[in-house]
Amino acid sequence: MKRHAGIGALAVLLAACGLAAANARATALEKATEQFRANSPICGDSFDFIVIGDNQNYVPTDQPECFKQMLREFNILQPSFVIDVGDIILGGAAEGLPEQWEAFERITGVLKVPFLSAPGNHDISDEASEKLWMQHMGPTRYTVRYGNSLFVVLDSEEVGALERIPDAQVDWLKRELKAAADVKNIFLFLHQPLFTDTDELGKPMDWEGRWSNVAEAIKGYPVRACFAGHIHCYRDIGVRDGVHYVITGGAGVGSGGATEEEGDFNHYLLVRVRGDQVGWSVIRQGNVLPTDVVTSRRMAEMYTVRHELVSCEEVDVPYGAPLDRDVIVTVQNPHDKAFDGKLSWETVPGWTVTPPEAAYTAPAKGGVPVAFRIVANDPAQVRYPVPRYNTAYGIAEYGPPVTVSVDLPLTPTMDVQRAPASLKIDANLSEWAGAVWAPVPYPSEGFDAAKTDDLSSRMSLLWDEQYLYFATETTDNEHVQPFAGDIVWSADNIEFFIDDWHWGFTLTRKGAETFLYEGVDVSAETVNADVKLAVRRDGAITRYEAAIPAALMKPAPMKAGTECRVCMIMNDLDNTGERHWLELMPGAGLDNARVRKIRVTLK
Repeated sequence: MKRHAGIGALAVLLAACGLAAANARATALEKATEQFRANSPICGDSFDFIVIGDNQNYVPTDQPECFKQMLREFNILQPSFVIDVGDIILGGAAEGLPEQWEAFERITGVLKVPFLSAPGNHDISDEASEKLWMQHMGPTRYTVRYGNSLFVVLDSEEVGALERIPDAQVDWLKRELKAAADVKNIFLFLHQPLFTDTDELGKPMDWEGRWSNVAEAIKGYPVRACFAGHIHCYRDIGVRDGVHYVITGGAGVGSGGATEEEGDFNHYLLVRVRGDQVGWSVIRQGNVLPTDVVTSRRMAEMYTVRHELVSCEEVDVPYGAPLDRDVIVTVQNPHDKAFDGKLSWETVPGWTVTPPEAAYTAPAKGGVPVAFRIVANDPAQVRYPVPRYNTAYGIAEYGPPVTVSVDLPLTPTMDVQRAPASLKIDANLSEWAGAVWAPVPYPSEGFDAAKTDDLSSRMSLLWDEQYLYFATETTDNEHVQPFAGDIVWSADNIEFFIDDWHWGFTLTRKGAETFLYEGVDVSAETVNADVKLAVRRDGAITRYEAAIPAALMKPAPMKAGTECRVCMIMNDLDNTGERHWLELMPGAGLDNARVRKIRVTLK
């Protein structure tokens, strides 16, 4: 362990994480240490600090305007220090990171108080980016002692680790806690909220497998709070075993899909330490909010109402077919008291819903089906936007009645043919003549899909027992892809979603590259060599052809009758700097949990 001696009540403890004893430049942690030495706490039992997270920008060499404003506010508030829970740069391939770090250091150079950070998945994705982190920020895990408190930064982005703090890191944590037996308060910081038992929508997750080893290690110690980011919102997760868990990811761009009611607003936390009493305020520019402005209980309640208690049967329809059928919306009521409500529909041109609204009574401990006839005679209209049903769910425990406004769950279906034995991954799509092709019709906001010479695309799938095959044929007036790694989506690139997997297929300056964003039981956010990928550009036509091994398709087996859910985005960056994209289903630019998908069946 490397130690930096402190003064008074201050000691800074740095974990041995491979950081050289002498750097050519001072790291952020070393700069903070010098600031601590020069300004020891006036009262070690009374001080404030700020927690922020996820301030990375979509422009690699800049920071969001809201973050720049926060820096100005921090200088006014003058906390003892600021600590970030990660994702402080956009990231990508290591060769593109030095200028991002230089821009970050230039922009944060205005801050007059010490700045600390945990590493995020945008900051570290491989050994090369980890090395750059240590050169600019310091160790990937460390402890800082300030006043009467110990601050522990964990590394949720340890290279090669799955979604869990590795046991070796937990052993280090135990030693650090044991060595600080005299502190009154302990705070933990990490990027990914591994401590949650629900995802960002309120859906249950595996708490035991992700956090139990850390939870066991901190038992018996005065751990007051644990802060994380990664989800671009604010979320009060609640108290477990005396530890208050919080998500704060509001220092940059929003989630893209959540609402303010769900915690999506730019914010930071002002944390007050008064002896062994700890509390905080949620602050956005010009506002102070209570800690329970969005709670996991309210999120779970809204998720349950919108996805389970008020539900509509899935409406599947083959590509190119009209629609004329009865649809049932069911309202379930698990409570002891009945309530009345009304279901109404917002329609769009080409669709009719009969009746347009209907009253209902949801009986206690029961449910009520509400029937409607939905018609779209023109096959060209059987696509999004679709009619949307609305109601106010009359009983809520953790807030006002839950508003429900949900699109008709229209799900296009497509059959996937067996691949010919002669199929080769060479981006020559002549062997795909018998495949079913689907257009990629939905444009990003502000892009005219009629400009087919600028961007148009179609996709198809084939299969055999060894692989799922993916192909696209895209018209694009210019190919622009200056990036590599996890930020390739910001230029010409394909994002392909299948069940719980999220892939990126790209023609970079070095050739075809496959990037895994999300997967099942694998280390994600990495370049992947298991998928065969070929990309060929002929004039204005770009053809992508990929073969995903059956082993990377779980839980879906490669056999006739298997059903999968798929979606894709065709991203496009022009030399003018204009960025737009096409989507197989609308809203595909959101995270995988929110993406609408079509249903495909292996034939």
